[in-house]
Amino acid sequence: MNNPGIPLAHSDTGPCAEALFVYRGGRKELVPQIAGGEAPDEFLYGFPQVQAAIPSAGFIESDGSGMLLRRIMKPFELLTARFGFGLFVSSFLLNWEKIQSARVMVATTDSTGIPLLLLKRAGILSAKVVLISQGLHSLEDDLAHLPWATWLTESLYRCLPHAAALVALGDGDEVAIRTNCSRVRLPEVITIQFGIDENFWRPAAGADTGDGGFVVSVGSDRLRDYPTLVAAIGETPLKLVTRLDLPPEAARPTIEKVSKLSWPELRSLYQQSRFVVTPVKDQPRDSGHSATLQAMACGKAVILSDTAGMWDRENMKHGETCWLVEPGNKAAMRDAIAHLWSHPEEAARIGANARRLLVEKYTSAGFGTHLAQVVQKHMGSPTTQGRLL
Repeated sequence: MNNPGIPLAHSDTGPCAEALFVYRGGRKELVPQIAGGEAPDEFLYGFPQVQAAIPSAGFIESDGSGMLLRRIMKPFELLTARFGFGLFVSSFLLNWEKIQSARVMVATTDSTGIPLLLLKRAGILSAKVVLISQGLHSLEDDLAHLPWATWLTESLYRCLPHAAALVALGDGDEVAIRTNCSRVRLPEVITIQFGIDENFWRPAAGADTGDGGFVVSVGSDRLRDYPTLVAAIGETPLKLVTRLDLPPEAARPTIEKVSKLSWPELRSLYQQSRFVVTPVKDQPRDSGHSATLQAMACGKAVILSDTAGMWDRENMKHGETCWLVEPGNKAAMRDAIAHLWSHPEEAARIGANARRLLVEKYTSAGFGTHLAQVVQKHMGSPTTQGRLL
């Protein structure tokens, strides 16, 4: 299935881009895959819709160019990566002309947004910065093991007022940002529910109803709670797609681990599963977001840990659009798996409801449309904010 809405000719613009997205890497290869129907578009984070609204929009990313500079900067970038938010400074130096010409920059991760906000704080960068934050609010905990953690955390949080807007991908993240970052004067904080490509992630067609003889769990986020899942799964066949190390108890014939699949292969795995499980540790930020939504789009019921970081508690309803369990509760997880396994008609009902909810609330096009409105709002004359704190 082709996706004609994805721009190809101007996705990586010349020196002038009024709205400039900043990615860590891999999008130049991803865009043609999306256009050919071989990959979903959600990890462009709304770029197609922003470019439709602002034709001069473009993007930069960390790629193979400027290898000498990248080698010089690699020790620093590796050092910051140990802190959990690697600063890819070489990409900014290599793309400085584009950065200087932009009026609004959209940082799609904290590791791309922090350097931009540091430049804003120093009075060097004139473009406004819209930061899609996916963990900046948890820096205090992430850096707690470092002897200078307090100083570093405070320094990074002091950059936040220099953003034009912070975008949270769910309700849990917005609450965490407002709570944990309240020590500084925050810019506008906006929740735009993350959305996925419902045209790529879709239920199986024809006779392949996908009510097969196994359960699926997907993800390599550090907050995944696979020990709880492995302890709860019993002898139910489980296929795990992850790069994380599993507990020793996972070494049994009924559990199969795969570390890498193509996008179509992953879609097929969702479609063929009986249902999907997303086990997450209890933290005030969302985790398992994309894998859960992908499974929902494929018409699958998802057993999901009911964490403090739930992205949309109003619509993610137990027994209706998902099956919620207490985080870390092995008995509750075991009961949920046993119940849906022995009641396939209920799993099918929840999966159908999940697909309907996703199409209504959580599509990548919907996310991009709302983000485009935010970017357009900040497309006024560029200004150098200077020091605010």
